[in-house]
Amino acid sequence: MSERRSHMNNLIPLSHELPAHPGQPFRPIEPERMHLRQLFGILLQRAKLGLGVAGVVFILVLAAFAMKTPAYSAMGSVVIDPKHENLARADQQQGGLPPDTSAVDTQVEILRSPVLAETVVRRLKLYNDPEFNPQMAPGFFGLAPARPPVANPDPRLVARVTSTVLAHSWARRAGLTYVVQVGFTSSSPAKAALIANTFMDSYLQRQLDGKLRAVTRANGELGMSLEKMRRDAEVAEARVQEYRNAHGLFSAEGATMAEQEVSTINQQIAIAKADTAEKRARLAAAMVQLRNGQGGADVGAALGSDTIKELRKREAEVSVKLAQLQTDFKPEYPEVKRTQAELTDIRHQIQSEINRILSSLRAEASAAAGREASLLGSRGVAQGGLAANGQAQVGLLALQQRADAAKQIYEAYLNRAKQVAAEGSLQQADASVNSPATIPTSPSSPNMKLGAALAFLAALISAGAAMLMAEFWDKHLRSRLDVERELGVPFAGVLPDFRSIKPKGLRGPAAEPSEYLVSHPFSGFAEAFRNLRAFLMISARGDDAKLIAITSAVPREGKSLTSFCLARTLALSGARVVLVDCDLRQRGVTKLIGPREIGLVEVVQDKIPLAEALVHDAKSNCFVLPATGKSVPHDLFSNPETDEVFRQLSAQFDYVILDAPPILGVADARILAAKADRVLYLVQWNKTPLRAAQSAVDILQECGANVAGALLTKVNVKGQARYGYGDSSDYYGYFKNYYIAAA
Repeated sequence: MSERRSHMNNLIPLSHELPAHPGQPFRPIEPERMHLRQLFGILLQRAKLGLGVAGVVFILVLAAFAMKTPAYSAMGSVVIDPKHENLARADQQQGGLPPDTSAVDTQVEILRSPVLAETVVRRLKLYNDPEFNPQMAPGFFGLAPARPPVANPDPRLVARVTSTVLAHSWARRAGLTYVVQVGFTSSSPAKAALIANTFMDSYLQRQLDGKLRAVTRANGELGMSLEKMRRDAEVAEARVQEYRNAHGLFSAEGATMAEQEVSTINQQIAIAKADTAEKRARLAAAMVQLRNGQGGADVGAALGSDTIKELRKREAEVSVKLAQLQTDFKPEYPEVKRTQAELTDIRHQIQSEINRILSSLRAEASAAAGREASLLGSRGVAQGGLAANGQAQVGLLALQQRADAAKQIYEAYLNRAKQVAAEGSLQQADASVNSPATIPTSPSSPNMKLGAALAFLAALISAGAAMLMAEFWDKHLRSRLDVERELGVPFAGVLPDFRSIKPKGLRGPAAEPSEYLVSHPFSGFAEAFRNLRAFLMISARGDDAKLIAITSAVPREGKSLTSFCLARTLALSGARVVLVDCDLRQRGVTKLIGPREIGLVEVVQDKIPLAEALVHDAKSNCFVLPATGKSVPHDLFSNPETDEVFRQLSAQFDYVILDAPPILGVADARILAAKADRVLYLVQWNKTPLRAAQSAVDILQECGANVAGALLTKVNVKGQARYGYGDSSDYYGYFKNYYIAAA
């Protein structure tokens, strides 16, 4: 039940979207943004137009490329020297710093410069070439003779030719390398190679000429200044020597005599101070040991004395001997006493030697202090002489600085003069030809591969633009949203185009839509009309909604077939239905059932009973009131007798369906719409122009017609699914097998 209700909601407007009462306009909904699937559907539907436009544009663009005059491009390359080697300099570092990106780009701009191009033009006399100077070409398609060569061209002519040559040439850096590619395009392959090589040669020659001019100018300037600088250096050096002689500032090894004397005394004072400090330290240590009560036995000088060492050795031997005697004999034994006396004597000798050593340390410390004082006095005398020399040195320093500066400047200019003299014959350009331009064997333009790619791109763009322009130039209605948004009326449903859902192999009378509806009551085609029947049942407003007029804006929108199939569908469901063919000119319903002698006109005008005019459809049990082709009366539907016929039909049948003419072209449709209880408005899917559909709705509203809903007819279900609007026809593929299985 929920699935059926959801399916019904796709066909029936929501209650708040329905008009409040008959005749009240339907409230439009807000516009919906177009999504990608709809755009893709538009492109698929307009594929034929797009392919046609794409084919034409592709052929035109490709033909334009093919008709261009062939042009040949020759390309060579020069390499910028990254080392800037100068053969005249022996002290330069090998593999110097390479130029930065801006330096290489600068050389590229020089290769592109108008000055270099003008040099090439004058060198090759390109102002006499018709390719670059059209005035030199023969006139009147080659019948008139060409002009004679120009010997002295006008500067304006050279400027024009230079601009043309620049337009045919190019120079670009190869990636981040030091290689610069130089090329030229011409109608002649040999000429293209010649001009490209001339560009590179002129560039190198221009570099070399610039260097030679700089060397020549430098030689001239250095020659004038070098002699004057030599004289200035000699004069400055003579003044320095005179000053030295006048003030006695004699020197050896870069220092004056007074400075050397003070330096020597300072060195001797430092040595004397160190010696005095050492001897005073030794004496102080010895005195500390004496005060400690050890008698100087452990004084460093005493410990190092050979005499004391010998006495210590004897003292030890005698002490050992005394110890042995004291063990064996008493202290009064003579040998013990003699040995004791010998030991005491030895110790007296040791103490005497220590005292002598201490006295020697005092004498040495005193002598060192005296020598230091003497040296300090000598230094004072030497420093007095140094102060006098220092005052004289102030004047000498200024003179020496001037002399040194003059000498350095002279030597620098002299060295530079030698280098410049050598550079004059060893100059070379900062670039070299990496690969000369060769004569091209095939034209570079027109590039048919590039032309085909551009033609394809232009074809795609043109096709897309054409399809979108065609789509939006004259908009058509395709979905429920289109109907409700653009027309402002409820959406009654969609009726598929029978050709888009007809089973394969179906032939004969059964292939007619109206017959297929009866023979296959559970098909998708029949289900669409049952959905329309459900819409009419739900949208009915009481028992006075029997008279239903079916109309459209323009002819051939499936109005008669829709009326006949709807009548059959209602009748098959058990309702009493009569279909009245009110299109007296086309008589679409009458053609479906076959021609008749008695119809609506005869009933109204000739008072023929309805029972004789009604045609019974045995297959569906509905009735048809046809329209004969004898005559088309004037204002038949304004006749009160016609109203009476409609009242009789309404009294006998549950539904009276009026197949009305198109609303825009026939006045009868407006009268019928006003008389009908409800109006079903048909719009052909993706066919009826939007403005026509809107105008028809406006007319219906002006007539006071109760437009029950608008119906999209002849819907190509496959094409509709491509757009992705979300209508019930979008999902026809999901139910296709379901319909066939139940058929």
